[in-house]
Amino acid sequence: MSDSAQAILEGVMKAAIDAARQLADAAAAGDAFSQGEIMAYYDMLDVIKEQAELAGLVFEDQVLTDFDPDELLPDA
Repeated sequence: MSDSAQAILEGVMKAAIDAARQLADAAAAGDAFSQGEIMAYYDMLDVIKEQAELAGLVFEDQVLTDFDPDELLPDA
């Protein structure tokens, strides 16, 4: 993967992680729309992490390397 493509992917991941974390309080309070949004972010981030691993991609940002999409799930 080119450096610019990896930088774009990492930027997308960071934005998705931040957006999902911002929904946490509303989702925990029972807001069904926020819960659905978090699940969409979870699915997207889980696929990105799986595909990156299969492709042997090493993230430049340690936060992305350490991120576990399961933390977005309730009771995770």
